Amino acid sequence: MNRRRAKLIRLVKTIKFFPVELVYFLILPIRKLLSKSKADPQSRFVFIISFPRSGTTALGSLLQQPAAKVKYHGEFFAFNHWHRSLREISKFYPFFFLRYFIGFILQKRKWRYYQFEHLKLNPDKALTILAKLPGTHVFKIFPFVIYDESLEAAIRKFKPDILFLRRNHLDRLVSHNKAMATGVWHGVSTESVEVDIDEKQLSKFIKDYQDFYQKINQTALSISANTLDVEYETLFEPGNIDRVMNFILADPKKVANLNVKPRTLKQDITGASQQAFLQKISSGGVQKVISDFDFHRIKN
Repeated sequence: MNRRRAKLIRLVKTIKFFPVELVYFLILPIRKLLSKSKADPQSRFVFIISFPRSGTTALGSLLQQPAAKVKYHGEFFAFNHWHRSLREISKFYPFFFLRYFIGFILQKRKWRYYQFEHLKLNPDKALTILAKLPGTHVFKIFPFVIYDESLEAAIRKFKPDILFLRRNHLDRLVSHNKAMATGVWHGVSTESVEVDIDEKQLSKFIKDYQDFYQKINQTALSISANTLDVEYETLFEPGNIDRVMNFILADPKKVANLNVKPRTLKQDITGASQQAFLQKISSGGVQKVISDFDFHRIKN
């Protein structure tokens, strides 16, 4: 019921904002003449390069605290987070708010890879407009959301600070499959749910995400980007979470004012589905343990 209400509120806001977008469109030539063409020197981008079911929602819950004082855009390119800056983009990008809402509806009906660009929305154009707004802008970016070439171009152009967040492949696939099976993605225990893991699916899962990680890591290295590479399993340990938040916020005073306890919890701590998979492959003569599927950091 709450989700339906949220969708209805967004629809009403979009309809109400449409006349404003029309005005923005009509005065766009004047606005372009009067606006500054360069990025604001106080604007800073942070890209959280990660993978579904890797702790990014828990991390995002910290960044959305008022004390963080950042512009948290979440899964901006997946139409999965709403922020007041959408209206700011519309001032220079005709009907962006309306088109973003359409993308949101389409993604909720049926998920599609690269939907942002399939709808002819331009990542570079949107980021260029956001770069004119002062403050720290934080985005979380997963594979298959925008094309790798678009992401690499954005890294080279905007030179963001980049946080890489990794998680054990087997644990992540189990978590992903449970979410797909139940429709529950956050906040509810799934320990009673067991899923079967297909070995071929796991192999493709590992290859796809490692290839993406390696490619983006190399791009970051090529421009000497400021990066931090952490693993989900130790993310919320006291020393690590402080280090991560200091990296993102770049302000120890802001970090000191945060409640660094995440608002979302790990949904399953039993590992029953993982153990069932390990037993299944052991019957075929393959002896492995969960740590054999760790998502290892690239050492540059």
